[in-house]
Amino acid sequence: MKIIILSDSHSMTKQALLQFIKNHPASYYIHCGDIYMPYTPLEVDHFYNVRGNNDFIDLPKDLTLDIDHLKFFICHGHLFHIDESPYELEAYASNHHLDVVCFGHTHNPTYYKKENTTFINPGSMTFPRGQYPHPTYCVFETTNQEVTFYDLKTDSPCNPFKKIKKESFFKRFFK
Repeated sequence: MKIIILSDSHSMTKQALLQFIKNHPASYYIHCGDIYMPYTPLEVDHFYNVRGNNDFIDLPKDLTLDIDHLKFFICHGHLFHIDESPYELEAYASNHHLDVVCFGHTHNPTYYKKENTTFINPGSMTFPRGQYPHPTYCVFETTNQEVTFYDLKTDSPCNPFKKIKKESFFKRFFK
């Protein structure tokens, strides 16, 4: 089962996010917060989103879902102080026997396994941070628990963990 995981789309419009979903069919969509403003619910089946630190709307702060016999936990991450350390979120995952934890907030793509839990931050759809200079999202396949990150600009698989030399502003501006 294909699950698309998104986060931190901030300035993206609702129409742009709907177009993305239309162009990227999946069984489920998970958005880890900081979606878009002004927020109105998306009329999309199996779309789950949580409130981020920049979402001033009535959304849940976290969600726990059972998808294809896996226990998913979705949060933005700021309430677990993820920008300082992963320990609070890791402890929560361990105490609640979670299979997959999806979070955002840092805008930095992250993927690792600890004990029996997979931790995924898809990065940001609009304002990337860290060593990878482009907006990202990821796909999680439940059948083999494979995670693939995608560069939103090229819509092709990418390795956001490989150091990429960033072009200077002037070089990009004067191309």
